[in-house]
Amino acid sequence: MLAVGFFVLGVLSGFSASARADDAQGRGDPIAELRNYVQSVATAQPQTIKVAEAGNLMEWLQQGAPPPEGAQAPKPAPAVAGKKRQAPEVAATTVGSKVCFGCHASVDEPFYYTLMGRLAKQGKLECESCHGPGSAHVKAGGGRGVGGIISFRKDDLSRTAEENNAICLGCHDKGERVYWPGSVHEERGLMCTNCHTIMKAVSRKYQLKTAFQPDTCFQCHKDRRAQMFESSHMPMREGKVVCSDCHNPHGSPDESLLRTSSVSSVNDLCYKCHAEKRGPFLFEHEPVRENCLNCHDPHGSMNQFSLKMQRPRLCTECHSLMHSTQGNLSGGTSLANGAACMNCHVQIHGSNSPNGAFFFR
Repeated sequence: MLAVGFFVLGVLSGFSASARADDAQGRGDPIAELRNYVQSVATAQPQTIKVAEAGNLMEWLQQGAPPPEGAQAPKPAPAVAGKKRQAPEVAATTVGSKVCFGCHASVDEPFYYTLMGRLAKQGKLECESCHGPGSAHVKAGGGRGVGGIISFRKDDLSRTAEENNAICLGCHDKGERVYWPGSVHEERGLMCTNCHTIMKAVSRKYQLKTAFQPDTCFQCHKDRRAQMFESSHMPMREGKVVCSDCHNPHGSPDESLLRTSSVSSVNDLCYKCHAEKRGPFLFEHEPVRENCLNCHDPHGSMNQFSLKMQRPRLCTECHSLMHSTQGNLSGGTSLANGAACMNCHVQIHGSNSPNGAFFFR
């Protein structure tokens, strides 16, 4: 029995010695293990460098964890959607447009029929005014993106939309383009070349990518293309109205890139064509005075007069108690037939008649 007791005591003393050794190394103690982990992270130089290279914590998180060894680096995002990418600097000098047309002869003749081409004929513009110095590009034998040449292509990952647009805005920074910084299209990374083509004449005005201006807008705004074919629509497909008659695609201080900037901006824009609805009226219809869009969808509708919904449903959006004096609207009353409420209230936009409080005349 004594022998067994001494054996147990020896084993326990061995365990206690190993435990003390683990405590000395910080094992088994959560605080000590955390301290050791922090020290190991602090000595990891590659991870520290990557955090320092990031502009802020959000950028570092977006970069994700470092890829495993041997893995291929992910491809950079396109210029129109990514952050600023620094193109490699190439020492180059100008060579003149004649040298450019030695290889790019196919674009020579179409280019001179454009507005930019006419300026080039007058000696006010060179190819390198937009594409950058071309000596390195020529020396390398040409090719896409070779020699630091600026291509303006969507798949050119060496430049951002902001950098490419800055070249255009170097000359076109006045007039309608003054609101471009901060506009919806600028914030979404659009480039000038998404809508305009410089090397050949396609549209009659503005060097657009399509002959019919709305088709350029419909590249993105496909819902507006569908509305243009509604039964009641703006006369856009007939060629009487285009998108830029109401909107400034380069920016506006008003909502929806509208071309007016006032308290009642939507109405003022509509009154440019619908002047008879302006007034002033002795009796005004409040929703009309507030905003034309309360009742109308200007891009198109399946209802008469581009109304947002059929009458009398549209009227009962505000006049919810009117059905109590006429019975059920779905019955055979005057409200359910023909022009509905407008069978009687014919001057719905306003009236100047002394007896026009209810817009009867």
